[in-house]
Amino acid sequence: MSKQVRGPSDDTRANLLHAALRLFGERGYHATSLQDVIDAAGCSKGAFYHYFDSKEDLLLLFHDTFIDHLLDFAERKAAEPGNPLERLLSIFRHHLESMSTFHDHMAVFHNEARFLTHEKFRLVQVKRDRYEAAVRSLVQEARDEGALRADLDVKLFSLALLGVFNWAFRWYRPDGPLPPEAMAATLFGTVVEGGRPR
Repeated sequence: MSKQVRGPSDDTRANLLHAALRLFGERGYHATSLQDVIDAAGCSKGAFYHYFDSKEDLLLLFHDTFIDHLLDFAERKAAEPGNPLERLLSIFRHHLESMSTFHDHMAVFHNEARFLTHEKFRLVQVKRDRYEAAVRSLVQEARDEGALRADLDVKLFSLALLGVFNWAFRWYRPDGPLPPEAMAATLFGTVVEGGRPR
């Protein structure tokens, strides 16, 4: 795991992460050696092991960096009062807005996650399950209030929403002609309309 160490050489840690993110994106995780990352960061192997236990820790940290950001917002929104569909839309709007900051993290993780060991991937799954649970709780709330069909499968509907937004990073650019708020409303509305009471 990433070692939570703070000190005057924290720039070295940032350089290692920046180098790994760039190299994993350009070459892929498997084709990038630990020495490649160390060389690109301009540091020593000892410096690497001061902060991390393995190259795999870098890939896990890229995931945690963006999922923690999304998860904190989603769980706060799920706990708030108010219209559940409006809170759901806020979660997915935030999801798209975050792509400008975490696009490379998302892309590297989605493309390279298959190289995580089972133990590390379980850590990933715990946080992803929490994110899905926050979404699912609001879908359930919306169904209970009659905003969505009574016969709606809450889990499948939640997965449909998550699928649309999780893979938007492959084609959506926040600096494009349609800003995140408008794109989120369009995608969200397209899925939600299928779940409205007839």
